[in-house]
Amino acid sequence: MVEVETATQVCRFSIQLSAAFAVIGVGLLYLAIAISSASLEMKILWASALSMGVAFAFAIVWTMARDSIKAREFELRRRRPV
Repeated sequence: MVEVETATQVCRFSIQLSAAFAVIGVGLLYLAIAISSASLEMKILWASALSMGVAFAFAIVWTMARDSIKAREFELRRRRPV
């Protein structure tokens, strides 16, 4: 069996790597938009759409994490003897 501490460390490390790759990927997309040969209006539309997509994804992930924490707290309160 895998130790709980090792699994927690691997999970935390994978989350950090995912966040780093997401930030780098979004940065590269903005760079690609900036150096493209499209008109300024089209660049603004693309950057706006990218920003809205990132904000929407962040809201979904934040909501899932919040619900997960609430469920965990509920489970801990239920298990605790009164």
